[in-house]
Amino acid sequence: MGAPSRDHEPPAAPATCAVLLGPVAFYLGIIVPAQGTVRHVLLGAAFGIVCVLSGWRAIVIAGRRRRAVQVWAWIGIVIGAAGLVMILWQLLVIATAGAFPPPFWSPYANR
Repeated sequence: MGAPSRDHEPPAAPATCAVLLGPVAFYLGIIVPAQGTVRHVLLGAAFGIVCVLSGWRAIVIAGRRRRAVQVWAWIGIVIGAAGLVMILWQLLVIATAGAFPPPFWSPYANR
């Protein structure tokens, strides 16, 4: 009947979002707060998930033509995913009451 509509969103917009949110998720993954832990984990997870999803969206929109957008999107995805892994590590330490080894990047993470 008709050609499927193409996506009109510029691929640089979600790539920029991924690159900006990735360091926030990474920073929240490094810090181990003494108070407000639930809020900290929820914010870090939200930033990390939005970062990875927007980076993936930029890669899908960019296709094979726009290499710079793909590179920046992958940079955002890697940094955001590292932040998510660090947050999950902290969550495992907190949930197991220290049975899971504390993160190596924070010597004061013993709870």
